[in-house]
Amino acid sequence: MKTSIKSIVLVMFLLSSCSLLFAQQNSNHNSNHNKNHNCSSYQTSKSINLESSSKNESVKISVQEDVEHLNIGVSSSISSGALTMEIYNPKGDKQGNFSVESELNSSSSDGGKSSESVCGQLNKSFKDPMKGDWVVKLKPKKVTGKIQIHSHQSGSN
Repeated sequence: MKTSIKSIVLVMFLLSSCSLLFAQQNSNHNSNHNKNHNCSSYQTSKSINLESSSKNESVKISVQEDVEHLNIGVSSSISSGALTMEIYNPKGDKQGNFSVESELNSSSSDGGKSSESVCGQLNKSFKDPMKGDWVVKLKPKKVTGKIQIHSHQSGSN
């Protein structure tokens, strides 16, 4: 019993020593990295509420020269209708898409009511993205719901 307790204490000591050493090395690496490079980050978020809408919408995300990484996230939660979301680069090439659709009718034949919420999400990451206006296109068909578009850009300057 005493041997197993000593073994556990020794393992715990070694693990804590290793994690302290790793944290110190990582801290030194980060401070050296920050001395040699200036990094910048830019984040945007947009929420769009639709009420029985069938009107197409486009959201532009401008990407500058110094951007090295671009992340675009589109999420939706709809209670009725069908929605297609697409991401296009500045040349107009489609870079991703997805669709969500509500399947329940808001009322049933026996007079009862039912409802649902259908959620979908698309996340895309681009290294050294093309500079210019990226576009997220929303194509709703009688959609009631909420769409959120997030972008995160980072690079050195």
